[in-house]
Amino acid sequence: MLREIATLIDFNCISSHDDLLASMISLIDLKVGDRVNLDIDLSGSGLIYPDLLLLIVARVECLKKNGVKVNCSLINFDATSNRVNYASRINFFEFLGIKLEEGFKRRDRQGRFIEISEFNETNIYQVFQEIMRILIVNGVNEDMLTVLHFCLNEILDNTLNHASPDFRYGAGTGFIIAQFFPTAREIRIIIADTGQGIHAALTRHPKSRFKDLSEQEAVSRCIERGVTNSLGLGFGLWATSQMMVKNQGDFKIYSGSSSLQNGKLVKTPSWNGTINYLRINTDIPVNHIEIFGEKSNQLDMFQEFKESQFGNIENLW
Repeated sequence: MLREIATLIDFNCISSHDDLLASMISLIDLKVGDRVNLDIDLSGSGLIYPDLLLLIVARVECLKKNGVKVNCSLINFDATSNRVNYASRINFFEFLGIKLEEGFKRRDRQGRFIEISEFNETNIYQVFQEIMRILIVNGVNEDMLTVLHFCLNEILDNTLNHASPDFRYGAGTGFIIAQFFPTAREIRIIIADTGQGIHAALTRHPKSRFKDLSEQEAVSRCIERGVTNSLGLGFGLWATSQMMVKNQGDFKIYSGSSSLQNGKLVKTPSWNGTINYLRINTDIPVNHIEIFGEKSNQLDMFQEFKESQFGNIENLW
């Protein structure tokens, strides 16, 4: 029997990823032909972080691809609201099919943020370049850039490699947004997909050594060095977690009903797929040697990347 449900996402009641996932519980396990009327309340004051808006987009796009009919509407709408203008600028309404006339002039966002974007094997390198540009021009120290250059490339590749049960590079797709917040001296990056999730990715590959892990065990162990389903070295999430501890930022992974938040396993509202969230402090340096050791080739790789893409960074802006 087909269902029709109504869901409200009220940003006056949401202040975290967990809050948002809880508000979207009714959008899980819908079938082809089901209908969703999704009301979004952006009224009020205060910043709505872009990573929250991206998660709504990712969930809605997943529903549409699965044959669920979704109608998105704004309630308590105020066209002059800073929240509305910000959501519009990062292409939130465009993805949801809500047509609004923007009452502002768009400025060049390069080096400051990336709008909500879907990535796949055809545009992944362009997305990677744009993230690195934000990191480079906003004061992240070069040692930490060396680590981030490796880690972010690995996380993006994980989506293309592991999000799909096909276990084929490029079969998976994801969403990303990144932004520098100068007052807080931090960069927030979220990379999310609505694929099979960490547990299935680790346990269902025929060559995996981790077929017997429970969901909680899979999420908990995914940041251990060497934990992989055989389609990689199991190094990317480990290096990311190590770096974020030393940076005193945040690194959160959501998959299924489990979340790893700064290394602590937490039961959370369910997410079908995988979310990687990083909050990076731009004024707390991390030495790449602490992560990779003295004899790493990561620094040379980063220097080659920076020179090939950006030349003399001091003359860019």
